Amino acid sequence: MSLTIYNNLMAENVNRNLSSHYGRLGKSTQRLSSGLRVNSASDDAAGLAIRELMRADIAAVNQGIRNANDGISMIQTADGALGVIDAKLIRMKELAEQAATGTYTDSQRKMIDQEYQLMANEITRIASDTDFNSKKLLSGTGMDVVVERSSAQDDPARSEEAVKVETVGYEETWRNQDLKNENLVLTAPARRDGTVTALGRQKITTTAGGTGTITFTSRSGLAEVETSLANANANGEICTMGGRLFGLALGAAGSTLNASTYSGAKVTIERSPLGFDNWTDITDTIAAGGTTVTGEVRITLVANDGSVIRDSLYNNTDEYRITKVTDTNFTIQSVAASTEAIQVQSEVAASKTFEHRSTSGITVTNDATTFFEVNSNTLKGATAEFRHNGRTGALTGNIASVESSVKSSYGTEKKPVTDIEVEIFNTQSNTWEKLALGSTDGNSVDILDTTEKFRITTTYGEDKKIRDTISNNTGGRFTVTKTQFGASLDMKTGTDAQKSSTQLHVESEDLIAVNIHFGTSSQKEDHYDTEITMATAKSLGVGQEAGDNILTQQNAKKALENIMLAINKKDKIRAEIGSTQNRLAATVEVGSIQKENLQASESRISDVNVATEMTTFNKQQILANAAVSMLAQANNLPKLAQKLLG
Repeated sequence: MSLTIYNNLMAENVNRNLSSHYGRLGKSTQRLSSGLRVNSASDDAAGLAIRELMRADIAAVNQGIRNANDGISMIQTADGALGVIDAKLIRMKELAEQAATGTYTDSQRKMIDQEYQLMANEITRIASDTDFNSKKLLSGTGMDVVVERSSAQDDPARSEEAVKVETVGYEETWRNQDLKNENLVLTAPARRDGTVTALGRQKITTTAGGTGTITFTSRSGLAEVETSLANANANGEICTMGGRLFGLALGAAGSTLNASTYSGAKVTIERSPLGFDNWTDITDTIAAGGTTVTGEVRITLVANDGSVIRDSLYNNTDEYRITKVTDTNFTIQSVAASTEAIQVQSEVAASKTFEHRSTSGITVTNDATTFFEVNSNTLKGATAEFRHNGRTGALTGNIASVESSVKSSYGTEKKPVTDIEVEIFNTQSNTWEKLALGSTDGNSVDILDTTEKFRITTTYGEDKKIRDTISNNTGGRFTVTKTQFGASLDMKTGTDAQKSSTQLHVESEDLIAVNIHFGTSSQKEDHYDTEITMATAKSLGVGQEAGDNILTQQNAKKALENIMLAINKKDKIRAEIGSTQNRLAATVEVGSIQKENLQASESRISDVNVATEMTTFNKQQILANAAVSMLAQANNLPKLAQKLLG
């Protein structure tokens, strides 16, 4: 290298190295002083982007944990209030038990009822005043909905009552026609299953060789069988009654079913192969000109007054000619005389219709039918007794069958539904599955007859919901249709009306739903809807507003039932929110673990390794010090050239 004065290249080289070492020393100093490996995008562009996303998730998880803890606090607030309500219900049960005994007068019960009603009022006050962060927790939607009333209420349509269904019976008509001898004895017939009443088997007795004709009119008064008697034995006994209810089994006698007319609101004709109890509806196959049918035949007539009459015809050889006059008018008669007796079983039945309106206004119609097999030809009527619970709509007791239908309209112009959700219960997975209804008016979704349980949840404004759960459905098909202000529920598919073959049960809940979000996104797994049912005295079915009192001994006994129902309902609310509290506690734990792992990942990207960085710092510091020393030496080189010039 030349010795120069103008350009000190050696000093320039040392200066460049010094700047480089000093810059690295500054970066190392920044990392050590901040504790971060990545302080700017230039440090690690990809790492910075990942770190910021992780920091955002960590912040969201932290807030989600706080949200979940707030939810736990909210639930504990509601649960604490329900605990106090529980104490009031226990006191009310104690008062009802006191009033139910016969040692008190109604005047004294009036004083007991004062405290009873005050306890109910206190329950309502607690439910109305319980809030968390200005959110009412136990007061429900506040919507103007129909609330179930107490079984102690005077209104029989809403109370639990014993219902007697009276049925007009028909006395069999026996006519003695053209018997050569007079001694005709009729005793009680045997049952269809072959057992015999206390009066014994029926015996028709004439003198030996007696012949003649007996006409039998069924209990319904519709079917008329004419039987010829012949070939009596030496003792004059022609036959005995054999194992069929309300008919004649006369051995080799000949029988004819005279022309019988069945006309009413509805007529159903069924056929079963001989010896089998497997009935097939053949009503639609009957022609206007007549159809010939063999085997066992059963005709069911629904009269215009709602009563039901059923005649069953049994014979091994007879053929019947059935003619359709109109859809509700049929005639039946024998094609020719049978070689053996035609046996007739006649049943009478009655039906009664009950309507039950749930808390939300959904209407269930239950048609109860009771059949009677009457075992005495002197009985002209029959009575069946069962119970109808006006609060729940349940029918229990001596009911042969119940057909049910349901309808409702959700939302009005004044109080439109802001959201509606339809769900069916999957018995395989034990979960609720949402059905897509859509938001366009006229959209509909069908619920098949195989669905055992489904529910409709309607939202009326912020956090306020009504949920109807319809269960115990077999054979009925439902349609939910979107309307301008909500939706309508009908038991039909398209335009075809449907009915359930069993009793429908509806449970309505008036809910406050608080959505607690705790995750890092808006996915449905990242939040819970904490739903708390209304717990006022009226909604629990106790107190004056629910028609419940202990002013009389009878009312006090019913009040005990009401309080048990109220306690069960309250316990169901507590169980629901308690399970949600446990889920939120688990959510807090999982969120804490998630946050910890996210912070560990973020630390590996962002945090400085002090040991490694300190080694780098010392290295750069030594190099910088050496560069400074060498720069001083390099700056002295031009002095050598100056000496030569001197």
